[in-house]
Amino acid sequence: MGVMSFLLLVKIGPLRELVIKSLDQLKMGKGPGTMKTIAGTMSVILLSSLMSNLKIQNKGAKLGTMSPMDQVLWRTHLLEASLMACTVLPGNSVVI
Repeated sequence: MGVMSFLLLVKIGPLRELVIKSLDQLKMGKGPGTMKTIAGTMSVILLSSLMSNLKIQNKGAKLGTMSPMDQVLWRTHLLEASLMACTVLPGNSVVI
């Protein structure tokens, strides 16, 4: 890996082109897997944010009112969840 990094830094024409082409061949076909991993991670974070919202709402329902800190947390989690839902859910074409 160090040799490849060195060859990319040093501008020796044919060797650099060979390294770039070999890196392209290594990366070929890994795009869909990477996207599934990113979408899965974002889905888990989205579910975590939604669960936090439900916990805060249930806490407020038990006490009869929400504290100002709970309101801030609730709004933050709601914003986070809505932004992630725009990027994770299919059919949404939001570019970040």
